[in-house]
Amino acid sequence: MADTGTDRRRERLRITAGFFILLVVLLVLRYGSIMVVAPDRAIPPPPSVVERGAILDRNGRILAIQTRLDTVTIWKPDVEDIDETSRRLGEILDIAPQEIRNRIASADGFIILQRTITPSRSRAIEEQRANGYLRGVHLEEDFGRSYPEREAAAPIIGYVGVDNVGLSGIEYMFTDELSPPVPGDPGETRVLGNQVYLTLDLAIQTEIDRIANTVRSEHEADSVTIIAMNAKTAELLAVSSVPSFDPNSFRRYTADQRKNRVISRIYEPGSVFKVFTISSFLELGGIDMFDRFDTSGGYVSDDGFQITDLADYGVVNAEEIIRYSSNVGAAFASETVSSGAFYDILTRFGFGSQTEIDLNGEERGLLARPSEWSARTRQTIAIGQEIGVTAMQVVSAATTLANEGVLLRPQIVDRILDSDEALVREFDREPVREVLSPRTAQTMVEMMVGSTRPDGTARRIQVEGIEVAAKTGTAQVIDPDTGTYSDKHFIASTLALFPARDPEVIVYVVIDFPRGESVYGGRIAAPVADQLIEFLVPYLDIPRDTDRIVEHPGRIRTLEPSLPSVGDTLPDFRGLPARTLLPLLAREDLRVRIEGSGWVVGQSPPPGTSVRPGLELILTLE
Repeated sequence: MADTGTDRRRERLRITAGFFILLVVLLVLRYGSIMVVAPDRAIPPPPSVVERGAILDRNGRILAIQTRLDTVTIWKPDVEDIDETSRRLGEILDIAPQEIRNRIASADGFIILQRTITPSRSRAIEEQRANGYLRGVHLEEDFGRSYPEREAAAPIIGYVGVDNVGLSGIEYMFTDELSPPVPGDPGETRVLGNQVYLTLDLAIQTEIDRIANTVRSEHEADSVTIIAMNAKTAELLAVSSVPSFDPNSFRRYTADQRKNRVISRIYEPGSVFKVFTISSFLELGGIDMFDRFDTSGGYVSDDGFQITDLADYGVVNAEEIIRYSSNVGAAFASETVSSGAFYDILTRFGFGSQTEIDLNGEERGLLARPSEWSARTRQTIAIGQEIGVTAMQVVSAATTLANEGVLLRPQIVDRILDSDEALVREFDREPVREVLSPRTAQTMVEMMVGSTRPDGTARRIQVEGIEVAAKTGTAQVIDPDTGTYSDKHFIASTLALFPARDPEVIVYVVIDFPRGESVYGGRIAAPVADQLIEFLVPYLDIPRDTDRIVEHPGRIRTLEPSLPSVGDTLPDFRGLPARTLLPLLAREDLRVRIEGSGWVVGQSPPPGTSVRPGLELILTLE
């Protein structure tokens, strides 16, 4: 009997233990989980974080940088009043309250409302939460992209979308450099992207943006484009295209507003194009410097199409065709070469194809094959009509004139460094092909100098001590409604190279649809080129012919004027030469504008003015 009692007790213990184990399993299944990690299996590491590299100008000033910003999220079950929450968030985030309400109402739980908001908006939300509002609204730390210079060169720099994915410009073209693929090493949790240094100079960029905005306002133009390029390397020093957009909030702009007009806007260039057509006729041997053309009666093509000039220039040679911008002379000169040879050399200049600059969205332009030409095509192309170009194609083709006839590929990236400042890649001068002989290139530059003479179309370019080679243009634009040239819509432009004896810089100005007192390139675009050259000469330290050179057989000591330091108040800059002022342009706390050349004769605000961030300092030089 004792054995039987013992067996019953054991049976009861087994049943009790079974129930206990079952109860534990049920509790675990209801409220938790059991994790068993094998001794030879490691817990997976956290996912890698890629910190996108910065984009900088050639001198290291930041144009785009990675930031840690907040993302606005909502947990719907905690939202007490959807209408009130939507209204308050809409005011802070500049989103229609109804849009926020619809998103909350249609969601079941978690909502990502807006990613990477500005710090000021984060503070506004935190203040609302501290006052008992916005229950269910949270701020989650996230990576964002900041563009401190806002509209400056925005179409070039581009922007990023969700998860810092490059969508346009340098951000898109160099996304693998800026945000490299995550390595396979499971121990790596933070990846630093490379730094992309552009060829742009922010000081020049700031100045031409200011000029472009002023010109657009003065002439009530649709847009203004200004390009400054290193003539010897084809490095873009500055590219302004206004109106621009702010990449910090690019979604507020349409796709058309975000386009890079410098490489995507196709237009007929007008008389600026004579630089390339007359060069072509000289290179092909159709004309020489002694050939003369009688323009007094105008030009009439075989099919009765007439070409006229603004004035009667009489008998002209090649140099005078450029100086006076004679359409009639250019039309007669075009008859000296075949259509096939003319087409071939224009394609060698790069027209009708992409320049292959490292930017997305570039157009090829329009250049029909000779088999599609009419009886008047050769003559109209000679004067800059019946051909479509981009602004980048024009400045690219102009590199042939500064490099003994050799075409250069435009450069926008200078170098790429890794996170430790080690050189990853350097972008060098890149010759494409020889288009003109050195003699033809030099001859054209000399002829362009004639345009800046008192009787030339570019006579409003007069820079003391600097000889400038220039060509102006005024192009009519096709009216899409009528299919004929508009009598209101014009494009005024000027192309300039300086110093003419050995060009170092190419400047190109395009004013689209000016509605002011004039539409002519010589009247409104040439003065813009003059103003920009006046700024570039001292900034780039280009010597003037008027600079005094002193020779002395012995050693002499000179006392250079020093730049006074800027403290809490502005010092007196009067009497200082332009070269001494250049360090001011690199300051980030001041907006410095230098007008004229020589020595400072006036400043605004005056000496003693309190210095505050963003203060605009205007220095007048004579």
